[in-house]
Amino acid sequence: MNPISRLASVVLVIATTFVAPASAQQAPAPHRQVVSANPFGLLFGLFNAEFERSVSPSATAGAGGSVYANESDDYVNADVFYRYYPSGRPLDGWAFGVKAGVTNVDSEVRFGAGFDVNWSRLMGKDHKLYMGWGFGLKRLVGSDEYTQFIPTIRIVNIGIAF
Repeated sequence: MNPISRLASVVLVIATTFVAPASAQQAPAPHRQVVSANPFGLLFGLFNAEFERSVSPSATAGAGGSVYANESDDYVNADVFYRYYPSGRPLDGWAFGVKAGVTNVDSEVRFGAGFDVNWSRLMGKDHKLYMGWGFGLKRLVGSDEYTQFIPTIRIVNIGIAF
């Protein structure tokens, strides 16, 4: 199984873990969660996907991952995150977050933690179309000076809110 297939499987398992309990509850507020991915990254051998769910009137929690594979290097990343939306509209507007997870760089798996700044928008007649952009930085524990800090970028994630 290639790295992209593995990551897609992991994200699917994580997403169904969060979604299944939500669907068993009585009519949650609309658009409490989003599943998104970056379709443009596939042109460059990059895949990333996220699941994000409202956990309070101004915050979300979620999981995501990314894979970049080329002939000489493989990069695989999986994180859990918490994002604060100062506007009080989770999944819509500016968000500031923290993240932690594992990253495989140069065939070494390292734990890391970091932060991110994101902007997202719910669009369309029913506000179900999701678009998100973001940037962050993650520090890897035990890495050399070249891989000690890893940038995390969400160029454009497109998804569905439900």
